[in-house]
Amino acid sequence: MKSPALKQICYSSFGLFFHVAGKILIAILVAVVLLSLLLFFYRFAPPHIDNVNGDTDYVWLPNYFHSKMTEGVAFGRYDAQGFNNISVVDNPDVLVLGSSHMESTEVMPNQTMSYLLSQLLKGRYSVYNKGISGHNLYKICQYLPRNLEMYERHPKIVILEISGVSVSYQGIREIFNKNVKRVKSHGLGTIGMMQLVPVFRLLYLQISNGLLDLFFSKEKMDLLKKNTSQSRNVDEKPYHQLCAYLQSMENKYGSQIIIVYHPTGELRKDGTILFKPSEEKDLFKKTAEDNGITFVDMADDFEKMYYESHHVAHGFVTGKLEYGHLNKYGHEAMAKTLYRTILNMEKDGEICK
Repeated sequence: MKSPALKQICYSSFGLFFHVAGKILIAILVAVVLLSLLLFFYRFAPPHIDNVNGDTDYVWLPNYFHSKMTEGVAFGRYDAQGFNNISVVDNPDVLVLGSSHMESTEVMPNQTMSYLLSQLLKGRYSVYNKGISGHNLYKICQYLPRNLEMYERHPKIVILEISGVSVSYQGIREIFNKNVKRVKSHGLGTIGMMQLVPVFRLLYLQISNGLLDLFFSKEKMDLLKKNTSQSRNVDEKPYHQLCAYLQSMENKYGSQIIIVYHPTGELRKDGTILFKPSEEKDLFKKTAEDNGITFVDMADDFEKMYYESHHVAHGFVTGKLEYGHLNKYGHEAMAKTLYRTILNMEKDGEICK
């Protein structure tokens, strides 16, 4: 039998353990609450969920608040369908499809290209934005038929936003075979609930976005960038296949497709900006126009804006200029250019009344 003194020591040890564990737990909870309050305004996005309509990989939790100060200073609320618009447009005349540049969580809701374009059109055409992070050209094209057929009235105009002009055989095969890799959602269940806590949401994003750092050393990453930036002969065939596919979508649904390309410039030491010529861009533009697809290159407008207004289209005061997502000046310039493009198409009779 244990002596009373030994029992007392055991009870005291357990009591001390639970006392210390309780304090640690309370400290952790307080830290989570305080950090979450801070991160709620610094960077917060709700978890995304699978898109039951099948027109994108996923949508954000409808009507949820989002904020971002890592690039620019912006906050807003996703609409009732989980896209970044002030409100839902049920049967849009102009449908915007694109990547995180069009998702536009880096700028305020009234500074996005889609909102500004809608204001310029002044009710002549309604505009709805379905830009979603991670949706590159191939993914946009895979979902294009669904986006065109899901409305009672097909959109008159579909704007496809791109930040690169490389088109590969593999990408074309993925479009035609409908096997472009999907982004999985973990917005439901325990993981989804935890992501509603800003601290856990940011931790989840860091884990999701930082895997390359675990598998590639700096030397390997530098080599990878060097290899991908080397010049190469451009194969015309995938460009023709892509543009023929887009032309078939126009013919089938009666919608006019506009591809808008927004390159990033190079700020030079002498104060000038350079948008490098690209054989791929020239080929893409020519092939698109040969197939009746409107191709808008923002390089000239961005260069003009730089010299006249002293603004660049990409980058924010919280980071590097001409690096990262479109800023409010880039969105505004793109909206004005697309507005002029639409008016010209209307004048030429390309848009059905």
